[in-house]
Amino acid sequence: MAGLDALRALAVVLVVAHHVWPSALPGGFIGVDVFFVLSGFLITTILVRERTASGRISLRRFWIHRARRLVPALAVVVTVSVAAVAAAQAVAPTGGDDAGGAPWSDLLVGVGAQMTAAATFTSNWLSVAVGQSYATAGAPALLGNLWSLAVEEQFYVLWPLVVAGALAAGASRIRATAGAAALALASAGAMALLFVADADPTRVYVGTDTHAFGLMAGAGLAFWWSGRDGAASASSRGHRSVGARGALAAGVTGAAVLAVLALWLPWQSPATYRGGLVIASLATVAIINAMLHAPAVGRRADVAPLRWIGERSYGIYLWHWPVLVIMVTMLDGGRVREASGVTAVLVVAVTVGAAAASYRWLEMPVRRAGFRASLRALLEWLYPVAEDPEAVRVTRRRRAAAFGGAVAAVLALAGSAVASAPEQTSLERQLDSGAFAAAGGTAAGPQESSPSASSLPDAAPQAPVIAAVPSAVPSMLPTAAPAVEVREPAVPDGRDIVMIGDSVTLGSAPELVEAMPGIAVEAEVGKQFGAGVDRVERLARAGDLRDYVVVALGTNGAVRDEDVERLVAAAGDRPLVLVTPYGDRPWMRGAQEALRRAAERHPSVVIADWQVAVNRDPGVVGSDGIHPRPSGVGTFVAVVEDALLRASTLSP
Repeated sequence: MAGLDALRALAVVLVVAHHVWPSALPGGFIGVDVFFVLSGFLITTILVRERTASGRISLRRFWIHRARRLVPALAVVVTVSVAAVAAAQAVAPTGGDDAGGAPWSDLLVGVGAQMTAAATFTSNWLSVAVGQSYATAGAPALLGNLWSLAVEEQFYVLWPLVVAGALAAGASRIRATAGAAALALASAGAMALLFVADADPTRVYVGTDTHAFGLMAGAGLAFWWSGRDGAASASSRGHRSVGARGALAAGVTGAAVLAVLALWLPWQSPATYRGGLVIASLATVAIINAMLHAPAVGRRADVAPLRWIGERSYGIYLWHWPVLVIMVTMLDGGRVREASGVTAVLVVAVTVGAAAASYRWLEMPVRRAGFRASLRALLEWLYPVAEDPEAVRVTRRRRAAAFGGAVAAVLALAGSAVASAPEQTSLERQLDSGAFAAAGGTAAGPQESSPSASSLPDAAPQAPVIAAVPSAVPSMLPTAAPAVEVREPAVPDGRDIVMIGDSVTLGSAPELVEAMPGIAVEAEVGKQFGAGVDRVERLARAGDLRDYVVVALGTNGAVRDEDVERLVAAAGDRPLVLVTPYGDRPWMRGAQEALRRAAERHPSVVIADWQVAVNRDPGVVGSDGIHPRPSGVGTFVAVVEDALLRASTLSP
């Protein structure tokens, strides 16, 4: 059908641009939904046409064709990508000073499971099972883009059975269309219901059940057009017919809607999951429907550059993500969402080159000739027959050595990567170290001579510790003038401080304990602000809340004004230090503003401005853009000490 290659090109350009330049095209991920609608439409059309032509659907032939189309390129991308990381780790290790980031070893964590999931087309459910965020930029999954291929493959396995059963039962065109529409509504409804605001939406985004509406919308369009010679019908009516003009207007509107969504729709916004992705799917349906009504439009859209990209869109999609992950690890410290201009150009160039080579020498030969014939052709190339036996032997040796050596090297590297893959990323190791350090202290009342959380025998607390605050971290935000006596500033004794935090605090716990011996650090991965307030309230009710309260939360969800007020009330007349979170999550700006408003309202509240510190020196955080790297933990600690120094002037 004319125009579909142009639509494929649009879809893959949106996805690649979103991953390479996320700030320029925040909604480019809707390209995946364009692919889903296309797949639903094309696969259903193929099945219905076969049933109409032969009276049956050959599931075996359908699945073999799908395997020819998908498996060869997928196998090469997976194996070569893993081998490339293994080779890079051996040749140019990045080292371990990137707690929130992705040194080469971090990219290999769980790579065996990723390869297995790729082979079984279950990558989306692996992401759900291990709790891996699709949008995370810290230690990104090397094969993370395969989730959408998994959704489509699961569709390819199940949908032919449904279509064959429905058509065998005599379902009419209208009933089949209605059935597909009902399934699309159910999937969209499940996404909207299961989505939780201010939480990681990966489950609803990558789940087959919650993200099948695009596939079903495309299938519904295919059913609607089944039994009709769409092209002939449209041509006979001409563009002047009311139906054609309406379809064209809807198609133009659909294209404009996709453009607006690509430029505006944030991945983590509630609007995305409560209508945004559905609208993108319906817009794609409108575009395809317009091309069916007016084939000339599709032919005009299929200009040579777009047709070239569309034909190679599968390979481009497969290659772009692992190439991006590898390139940013090599050149940009692993910050996937902050690729430099040079890296972006290299990613596009390598991706297009690899996809073009794959299309010419791998995908098309297998699609045309099948697996066996392609293998025979390869063997004939490796072992040619000619009249000159000596020339043949030389050619055979050279080709066999080059090809066989390359394949053996790639397989050996990939195998070694799986065998030697670490169990934890550098950030996970840092968090474990922090948990061990924090376990040495408790949040209950001042302690006379309890060991510090570092469990070091020489870390006995001193009275009162006066820390030299580095000049690189000056007072971040003046607090309101306190209506209490002003004392000589000094960082309070660690035994008088309790700090409640999330993974940012947890990863910094060893350094916090070393800087302020006796401090009680209570930190937990994923901790929400409200849960931290609950903990402070319990300590206050029990009479165990220490004299200085530090709260470093807001990384994992919204901060509500009412929760901040509860926290201030629980702290009572104690100085309360609030650490501003830093990161690109959509709720963080609101969290930062809520904490600053509290400092304006309450003289006892002091801001520890981690956000300002990172803005001044972005290098202190790892490649996830949230957690301080080991060399940046000192800055985080200095920010907290600076705030405590100012808080010490307030008399509790």
